[in-house]
Amino acid sequence: MSESSDTESESPCLDDREIESPYLDDRNLNDKERLQDRLEWEGYTETRVKSDGNCQFRAIGHQFYEDKNSHDRVRKEIVKELKTHPQWYKQFVYDMQYKEYVKNMSRDSVWGDGTTLQAAASVYGVKIVVITSSKYTSSFVVLPKSQKEPDKVIHLSYLEGIHFNSIHLKQGTFTVKKNEEKEKEEKEEKREEKKWEMEANKEKRGKTEKNNTHKIRKQLHDLFDDMSLMPLEGEGEGEEEEEEEEEKLCRHQFHLADFM
Repeated sequence: MSESSDTESESPCLDDREIESPYLDDRNLNDKERLQDRLEWEGYTETRVKSDGNCQFRAIGHQFYEDKNSHDRVRKEIVKELKTHPQWYKQFVYDMQYKEYVKNMSRDSVWGDGTTLQAAASVYGVKIVVITSSKYTSSFVVLPKSQKEPDKVIHLSYLEGIHFNSIHLKQGTFTVKKNEEKEKEEKEEKREEKKWEMEANKEKRGKTEKNNTHKIRKQLHDLFDDMSLMPLEGEGEGEEEEEEEEEKLCRHQFHLADFM
Protein backbone atom coordinates (compact mmCIF):
# COMPACT_ATOMS: atom_id res chain seq x y z
CA MET A 1 0.00 0.00 0.00
CA SER A 2 1.46 3.31 -1.02
CA GLU A 3 1.94 6.09 1.48
CA SER A 4 2.38 9.68 0.46
CA SER A 5 3.83 12.39 2.66
CA ASP A 6 4.27 16.11 2.28
CA THR A 7 7.74 16.18 3.80
CA GLU A 8 8.96 19.12 1.73
CA SER A 9 6.80 21.82 3.35
CA GLU A 10 8.74 24.98 4.13
CA SER A 11 9.86 25.20 7.73
CA PRO A 12 12.70 26.73 9.74
CA CYS A 13 13.12 23.26 11.26
CA LEU A 14 14.05 21.66 7.94
CA ASP A 15 17.61 21.68 6.67
CA ASP A 16 18.45 20.20 3.27
CA ARG A 17 21.87 18.72 2.71
CA GLU A 18 23.42 17.03 -0.29
CA ILE A 19 24.95 13.56 -0.24
CA GLU A 20 27.92 13.02 -2.51
CA SER A 21 27.18 9.97 -4.62
CA PRO A 22 29.83 7.76 -6.28
CA TYR A 23 27.74 8.09 -9.43
CA LEU A 24 28.17 11.16 -11.59
CA ASP A 25 24.41 11.55 -11.99
CA ASP A 26 22.02 9.39 -9.97
CA ARG A 27 19.04 11.14 -11.56
CA ASN A 28 19.09 8.45 -14.23
CA LEU A 29 18.19 5.86 -11.58
CA ASN A 30 14.62 5.09 -10.55
CA ASP A 31 13.48 6.13 -7.07
CA LYS A 32 14.21 2.80 -5.38
CA GLU A 33 17.64 2.49 -6.98
CA ARG A 34 18.49 6.09 -6.10
CA LEU A 35 17.48 5.62 -2.45
CA GLN A 36 19.42 2.35 -2.13
CA ASP A 37 22.45 3.99 -3.75
CA ARG A 38 22.39 6.80 -1.19
CA LEU A 39 21.86 4.47 1.76
CA GLU A 40 24.78 2.29 0.71
CA TRP A 41 27.01 5.30 0.08
CA GLU A 42 26.24 6.74 3.52
CA GLY A 43 26.67 3.34 5.21
CA TYR A 44 23.09 2.64 6.32
CA THR A 45 21.23 -0.62 6.81
CA GLU A 46 17.46 -0.48 6.39
CA THR A 47 14.82 -2.05 8.64
CA ARG A 48 11.60 -2.35 6.66
CA VAL A 49 8.22 -1.66 8.26
CA LYS A 50 4.69 -2.42 7.07
CA SER A 51 3.08 -0.31 4.34
CA ASP A 52 -0.24 0.11 6.15
CA GLY A 53 -0.52 3.89 6.37
CA ASN A 54 1.40 3.92 9.67
CA CYS A 55 4.90 3.57 8.20
CA GLN A 56 6.21 6.94 9.39
CA PHE A 57 5.00 6.24 12.93
CA ARG A 58 6.30 2.65 12.79
CA ALA A 59 9.74 3.82 11.62
CA ILE A 60 9.91 6.47 14.36
CA GLY A 61 8.78 3.90 16.94
CA HIS A 62 11.50 1.50 15.81
CA GLN A 63 14.10 4.27 16.11
CA PHE A 64 13.00 5.62 19.49
CA TYR A 65 11.39 2.62 21.24
CA GLU A 66 13.11 -0.14 19.22
CA ASP A 67 9.63 -1.44 18.42
CA LYS A 68 7.99 -1.25 14.97
CA ASN A 69 4.61 -2.04 16.53
CA SER A 70 4.62 1.02 18.82
CA HIS A 71 3.10 3.14 16.03
CA ASP A 72 -0.17 3.70 17.91
CA ARG A 73 1.71 5.11 20.92
CA VAL A 74 3.88 7.29 18.66
CA ARG A 75 0.84 8.64 16.80
CA LYS A 76 -0.92 9.55 20.07
CA GLU A 77 2.17 11.33 21.40
CA ILE A 78 2.58 13.28 18.16
CA VAL A 79 -1.12 14.23 18.02
CA LYS A 80 -0.92 15.42 21.62
CA GLU A 81 1.99 17.69 20.61
CA LEU A 82 -0.06 19.04 17.69
CA LYS A 83 -2.97 19.80 20.00
CA THR A 84 -0.75 21.41 22.65
CA HIS A 85 1.05 23.82 20.29
CA PRO A 86 -1.37 24.75 17.49
CA GLN A 87 0.14 28.21 16.97
CA TRP A 88 3.43 26.63 15.90
CA TYR A 89 2.19 23.78 13.70
CA LYS A 90 -0.83 25.28 11.95
CA GLN A 91 1.46 27.42 9.78
CA PHE A 92 2.49 24.22 7.96
CA VAL A 93 -1.04 22.98 7.25
CA TYR A 94 -2.42 24.43 4.03
CA ASP A 95 -5.08 22.10 2.61
CA MET A 96 -7.59 22.01 5.51
CA GLN A 97 -8.54 23.63 8.80
CA TYR A 98 -5.99 22.85 11.52
CA LYS A 99 -8.54 21.23 13.87
CA GLU A 100 -9.70 18.97 11.05
CA TYR A 101 -6.08 18.12 10.25
CA VAL A 102 -5.35 17.09 13.85
CA LYS A 103 -8.59 15.09 14.08
CA ASN A 104 -7.74 13.30 10.84
CA MET A 105 -4.14 12.62 11.93
CA SER A 106 -5.38 10.93 15.10
CA ARG A 107 -6.95 8.14 13.01
CA ASP A 108 -5.14 4.87 12.39
CA SER A 109 -3.48 4.41 8.98
CA VAL A 110 -3.51 8.12 8.08
CA TRP A 111 -0.18 8.96 6.48
CA GLY A 112 2.32 11.05 8.40
CA ASP A 113 3.82 14.13 6.75
CA GLY A 114 6.39 16.88 7.29
CA THR A 115 4.36 18.41 10.12
CA THR A 116 4.23 15.14 12.06
CA LEU A 117 7.98 14.76 11.58
CA GLN A 118 8.50 18.18 13.13
CA ALA A 119 6.17 17.28 16.01
CA ALA A 120 8.08 14.01 16.54
CA ALA A 121 11.39 15.88 16.74
CA SER A 122 9.93 18.10 19.48
CA VAL A 123 8.15 15.29 21.37
CA TYR A 124 11.25 13.10 21.62
CA GLY A 125 13.85 15.88 21.69
CA VAL A 126 15.74 14.46 18.71
CA LYS A 127 17.21 15.49 15.40
CA ILE A 128 15.67 13.48 12.56
CA VAL A 129 17.88 12.75 9.54
CA VAL A 130 15.88 11.63 6.50
CA ILE A 131 17.59 10.08 3.44
CA THR A 132 15.27 10.49 0.45
CA SER A 133 14.84 9.18 -3.07
CA SER A 134 14.17 12.68 -4.42
CA LYS A 135 16.09 13.72 -7.53
CA TYR A 136 16.64 17.17 -6.09
CA THR A 137 16.94 16.69 -2.31
CA SER A 138 19.07 13.74 -1.26
CA SER A 139 18.39 14.26 2.45
CA PHE A 140 17.03 16.70 5.00
CA VAL A 141 17.20 17.25 8.74
CA VAL A 142 14.27 18.00 11.03
CA LEU A 143 14.92 19.82 14.32
CA PRO A 144 12.63 20.43 17.32
CA LYS A 145 10.62 23.65 17.31
CA SER A 146 13.22 25.16 19.66
CA GLN A 147 15.61 24.86 16.64
CA LYS A 148 18.36 23.74 19.01
CA GLU A 149 20.26 20.73 17.75
CA PRO A 150 19.85 17.81 20.20
CA ASP A 151 22.50 15.20 20.97
CA LYS A 152 20.22 12.28 20.08
CA VAL A 153 19.66 11.56 16.38
CA ILE A 154 17.22 9.18 14.68
CA HIS A 155 17.46 8.14 11.02
CA LEU A 156 14.72 7.42 8.49
CA SER A 157 14.64 6.57 4.80
CA TYR A 158 11.91 8.01 2.60
CA LEU A 159 10.86 6.62 -0.76
CA GLU A 160 9.27 9.80 -2.01
CA GLY A 161 5.47 9.83 -1.89
CA ILE A 162 5.37 6.12 -0.97
CA HIS A 163 7.04 4.84 2.20
CA PHE A 164 9.22 5.43 5.30
CA ASN A 165 11.61 2.90 6.82
CA SER A 166 13.93 2.87 9.82
CA ILE A 167 17.68 2.99 9.04
CA HIS A 168 20.84 2.62 11.10
CA LEU A 169 24.46 3.42 10.36
CA LYS A 170 26.72 0.40 9.97
CA GLN A 171 29.59 0.13 12.42
CA GLY A 172 32.95 0.86 10.83
CA THR A 173 31.57 2.93 7.96
CA PHE A 174 33.10 6.28 7.06
CA THR A 175 29.94 8.09 8.23
CA VAL A 176 29.98 6.33 11.60
CA LYS A 177 33.65 7.16 12.03
CA LYS A 178 32.96 10.80 11.21
CA ASN A 179 30.13 10.83 13.74
CA GLU A 180 32.29 9.16 16.39
CA GLU A 181 35.08 11.65 15.79
CA LYS A 182 32.61 14.51 16.00
CA GLU A 183 31.14 13.13 19.25
CA LYS A 184 34.67 12.74 20.66
CA GLU A 185 35.52 16.33 19.73
CA GLU A 186 32.27 17.60 21.24
CA LYS A 187 32.92 15.70 24.49
CA GLU A 188 36.45 17.11 24.63
CA GLU A 189 35.10 20.61 24.07
CA LYS A 190 32.54 20.11 26.84
CA ARG A 191 35.28 18.88 29.21
CA GLU A 192 37.42 21.92 28.38
CA GLU A 193 34.44 24.23 28.89
CA LYS A 194 33.66 22.60 32.23
CA LYS A 195 37.32 22.81 33.29
CA TRP A 196 37.46 26.48 32.32
CA GLU A 197 34.19 27.15 34.14
CA MET A 198 35.49 25.43 37.30
CA GLU A 199 38.72 27.45 37.18
CA ALA A 200 36.77 30.67 36.62
CA ASN A 201 34.48 29.86 39.56
CA LYS A 202 37.50 29.00 41.72
CA GLU A 203 39.15 32.31 40.84
CA LYS A 204 35.89 34.13 41.51
CA ARG A 205 35.54 32.42 44.90
CA GLY A 206 39.14 33.34 45.74
CA LYS A 207 38.50 36.99 44.92
CA THR A 208 35.29 36.93 46.97
CA GLU A 209 37.05 35.35 49.95
CA LYS A 210 39.89 37.90 49.66
CA ASN A 211 37.39 40.76 49.55
CA ASN A 212 35.50 39.31 52.52
CA THR A 213 38.73 38.92 54.50
CA HIS A 214 39.71 42.50 53.72
CA LYS A 215 36.26 43.69 54.76
CA ILE A 216 36.38 41.76 58.05
CA ARG A 217 39.85 43.09 58.84
CA LYS A 218 38.69 46.64 58.18
CA GLN A 219 35.65 46.15 60.41
CA LEU A 220 37.84 44.78 63.22
CA HIS A 221 40.31 47.63 62.77
CA ASP A 222 37.52 50.21 62.98
CA LEU A 223 36.05 48.43 65.98
CA PHE A 224 39.32 48.47 67.92
CA ASP A 225 39.88 52.12 67.02
CA ASP A 226 36.49 52.96 68.51
CA MET A 227 37.28 50.90 71.63
CA SER A 228 40.55 52.78 72.18
CA LEU A 229 38.54 56.00 72.54
CA MET A 230 36.16 54.51 75.11
CA PRO A 231 37.13 54.15 78.82
CA LEU A 232 37.27 50.66 80.08
CA GLU A 233 34.74 49.57 82.66
CA GLY A 234 35.79 51.01 86.07
CA GLU A 235 38.55 53.05 84.46
CA GLY A 236 38.79 56.60 86.09
CA GLU A 237 36.66 55.72 89.11
CA GLY A 238 39.70 55.39 91.43
CA GLU A 239 41.17 58.66 90.19
CA GLU A 240 37.92 60.50 90.92
CA GLU A 241 37.86 59.09 94.48
CA GLU A 242 41.47 60.17 95.07
CA GLU A 243 40.67 63.68 93.83
CA GLU A 244 37.70 63.87 96.20
CA GLU A 245 39.87 62.72 99.16
CA GLU A 246 42.52 65.31 98.32
CA GLU A 247 39.84 68.02 98.07
CA LYS A 248 38.40 67.00 101.47
CA LEU A 249 41.86 67.04 103.00
CA CYS A 250 42.52 70.51 101.65
CA ARG A 251 39.23 71.78 103.05
CA HIS A 252 40.02 70.22 106.43
CA GLN A 253 43.45 71.78 106.49
CA PHE A 254 41.88 75.11 105.54
CA HIS A 255 39.47 74.93 108.46
CA LEU A 256 42.26 74.01 110.93
CA ALA A 257 44.26 77.01 109.78
CA ASP A 258 41.42 79.29 110.88
CA PHE A 259 41.93 78.29 114.49
CA MET A 260 45.69 78.40 114.66
